[in-house]
Amino acid sequence: MFKQSFTNLSKLPKQRVRQWLSTFETIICDADGVLWHFNKAIEGAPETFNLLKASGRRMFVVTNNSGVESSALIKKARSFGIELDDNHMLTSAMAIAHYLGSKKFSKKAYIIGEPGINHELSKFDICSFAVQNEQSDKSMLQFAKEMKLDPEVGAVIVAKDDTFNVQTIMRACAYLLNNRVLFLGTCLDGAYPIGNNRVLVGAGAMIAAIKTISGRKPLILGKPNPMMVNELRNCGHINPETTLMIGDTLKTDILFAHNSGFQSLFVGTGVSTVKDVEAARCSGTQQGMAMVPDTYLPALVQLQEFV
Repeated sequence: MFKQSFTNLSKLPKQRVRQWLSTFETIICDADGVLWHFNKAIEGAPETFNLLKASGRRMFVVTNNSGVESSALIKKARSFGIELDDNHMLTSAMAIAHYLGSKKFSKKAYIIGEPGINHELSKFDICSFAVQNEQSDKSMLQFAKEMKLDPEVGAVIVAKDDTFNVQTIMRACAYLLNNRVLFLGTCLDGAYPIGNNRVLVGAGAMIAAIKTISGRKPLILGKPNPMMVNELRNCGHINPETTLMIGDTLKTDILFAHNSGFQSLFVGTGVSTVKDVEAARCSGTQQGMAMVPDTYLPALVQLQEFV
């Protein structure tokens, strides 16, 4: 109906928007930037989520956050008053665990990232380890020569890691020189703006460093990879034609919607901006157009008047 038109729903007749919204049986929300910012709910977002759920729609949260296991994120959502059902939170860490589980992966995984990946892998009895805060007073050459590697490692998994450094890069690349070792990533988010001209470094920047030095191309299993919802699709819980994705980031959320065959609603409370959308639309490329959302609202709370 609004395919890649970036239609501002607030400027349309309410009845037309209500009719459009009524076509969705399933709604997927991103977490940070749509429902909350770090440890604070976005104004009106929990109430809007609950209203959509009360209307009979299946509500899911799909996030690239791999810092903690899914149950902890469900607990966080509920602490904000979001009525999220069990098993309705999907994370990039879960996607990686399901992927390796489906491959019957039996070796060890070296993880650059936070504990969420370890927790999800343990559910599939996959052995994993991290080497965090690794410092060295040795020269780079000496460190490389003396670095001990585990011969049982069969995968390198890269996510956002606050302790990422040169030693981390060297260890990951040493494993990846073996082409039989898998190179997996959670997402390609390069940075997370936190205001006042400050940003947090995302997994994408860390993956890029390792990719450049190792010469290996990673498989990204978080958004925008549609594999994140394969299980839901296969079980019949999601019909792409009647699913709406609500997100704040073009390169992950909106591209994920495009890749999955969902319609998309972009909200301006997170990473990407209206200027970013216009740049994508004016790029004249197929890749740019894939990131142009179907619809737009400044914030999720404004969807309430159409439910």
